[in-house]
Parts: sequence; C-alpha cells; structure tokens
Amino acid sequence: MVVSAAPPTVARHGVVARLLHWVTVLALVAQLLVGYTMTGGGGPLDGWVDSAYDGDEDLLLPLHMALGLAILALAVVRLAWRLITTLPPWPPTLTPRERRFATVVERSLYALLFVVPLTGLALVLGSGEDFETSDKGEWQAPWSFADDDTLVALHVASHLVLYAAIALHVGFALKHQLVDRDRFLRRML
Repeated sequence: MVVSAAPPTVARHGVVARLLHWVTVLALVAQLLVGYTMTGGGGPLDGWVDSAYDGDEDLLLPLHMALGLAILALAVVRLAWRLITTLPPWPPTLTPRERRFATVVERSLYALLFVVPLTGLALVLGSGEDFETSDKGEWQAPWSFADDDTLVALHVASHLVLYAAIALHVGFALKHQLVDRDRFLRRML
C-alpha cells in the first residue's frame, strides 16, 4: 500500500484582504469593458450602449469616472489594510528571487491603482476640454493645466503598464499553481 503525503497547507490572506482583492479585480474588469467601449473598440457592451445611450460611447464618461473613483477608493482602503495587517508567510517553495519579484510586482500594482485613476482625473479636471456627458449637456474641465493629448497619452500609458503588471502577477501565480503545484492560488481564494 502506497501512502501519499498530504498536500502542504498554504497560509492564506485574511478574509478582508481577499474580499478587497477580488472586488478590485471585478472593478478593473468593469472599467476595462467600459473604457474599451468608450474608445469605440466594440465589445460585449456595444448592444447595451446602443440601447441605453443610442450608440454614443461618449456618454459612458460618467460611468467610467465613477468606476475610476471607486478603484481609487479601493486602492486607499487596500493600502491602509495592507499597512495594518500582517501578510501570511511566503510559501516555502518560493525562492528569494521569486519573493523579490512578487514584492516588486505587488508594489507596482498598488502604485498603478493610484496612478491610473489619477491620470484620468487629471484629464477630466485639468485639460480644459469639454466632455459630452448626456444628450443634454457637457462637462467642462474646470482647469487647463495640461494639453488633453498629453493627459490621454499618460492615462493610456499607465493602463498599459497596469495590464503588464497584472499579466506578471497572474502569470506568477499560475506558474506556481500549475507548474510548481504548490497551491499558491489558495493564498487568495
């Protein structure tokens, strides 16, 4: 009779950290869908935009701004929670190099959760541009401290860096889960 060893137990993040993590993921997915639809890229929200906004993607700006502010608020709460709670210990399967990599990616993600919404706010508050917000009105940016093309470029560039950091984060977790089989995902599930 062959007796197999029990799988190693994996220390998990607390319930609040896990909840904040997954709510942030959902908010980012929603924001990606809305933002992509706003650029006229098509996608799964096109039918909804056609029926709710007569096909005018620009009218999604208030929703996009609300999601951005929600992500910014989540980032503040997550960072505060991260600073006052103790992380679970690293799995013993992680090398010192992998621990440094995970730390750099985590810090980058936290920073980008602030940078992306703040560049969006700078665009709608500081470009001096008009933004269509309904079939009856426009939003006039109250200040004009930077060119809107520059602010759009910063906002889009920060998104690209965020997506790259997310890809590294997810790839790292999947590598450990599927290749190393150390149940790494259990930390956040």
